[in-house]
Amino acid sequence: MPSNVYFLNKHPLFIPWLAFAAVSIFWGTTYLAITIGVKTMPPLFMAACRHTIAGSILLSYFLFQGYKIPNWKALKTFGLNGILMLAGGNGIISWGMQYVGSGLTALICALTPVYIVVINRVMGNQEKLHPYAVLGFVICLIGQFFLFKDKIKLFEDPMFAWGILAVVVSNFLWALGTVYSKNHKTNEHPLFASGWQMIPGGILLFFVSFFRGEMHAINPSSEALWALGYLIIFGSIVAYGSYMYVLKQLPAIIVSTYAYINTIVAIILGWFWLHESLDTSTIIAVMFTILGVFLVSKNS
Repeated sequence: MPSNVYFLNKHPLFIPWLAFAAVSIFWGTTYLAITIGVKTMPPLFMAACRHTIAGSILLSYFLFQGYKIPNWKALKTFGLNGILMLAGGNGIISWGMQYVGSGLTALICALTPVYIVVINRVMGNQEKLHPYAVLGFVICLIGQFFLFKDKIKLFEDPMFAWGILAVVVSNFLWALGTVYSKNHKTNEHPLFASGWQMIPGGILLFFVSFFRGEMHAINPSSEALWALGYLIIFGSIVAYGSYMYVLKQLPAIIVSTYAYINTIVAIILGWFWLHESLDTSTIIAVMFTILGVFLVSKNS
């Protein structure tokens, strides 16, 4: 038996955790890429290009390899997931990040595991919450207080307020899509399934972008095009495909803890590359939020 096969047989969770690491790191960098991209590219149009191109690449590859088109039930599952997570989650957050910094966005999105616990609870998939999980919710709220306590004046700008709302809504839709995907598994290859989700999500974003008049403002810089290419390859094909794979292998609440690492990566990159603020309140907010999410995840 080859040594690599022996190793994988002995450590069956190695590949799932490797995929989890890819999700955690690459998605942390996508906040920076989106921020750079939306400076000169309409946000919904950029998200539409990202998912449609990535989905076309994936589907072309697998169909060329002889994979059959999934049955109608699977296609409906993929379509709804693409609308929730990619058009809803990723599209809306791209719009919101015109007005909200990458680090702040990532820290709000660190609450994804909390949303998943709440959604599971409402759907009846979750037993009564452990007291430590309730404590985790409270600690998360304290973390969000520190995050926004010095930013109250920013809400005087209505576009900042709308941007924050967009980030929160997109985060909820992403969590809802995660729970839906976990509860509606298919036997398709994760990357093949990802492609079928990206196409409807991307097409819907193109329609919304068109009706919002974004097509008249397409003049991307070279940096925006590089950011789009990065999002297609690493954000969509590598990370999203890995995410779909990991959801099949590990519990959704465990998978959602990628948000811990995402947040740290995004905040550091935003501070280093975009010179975003990294003050004491933000650091305290990071610590409280991650601790709170950890307690919720571990005791749910």
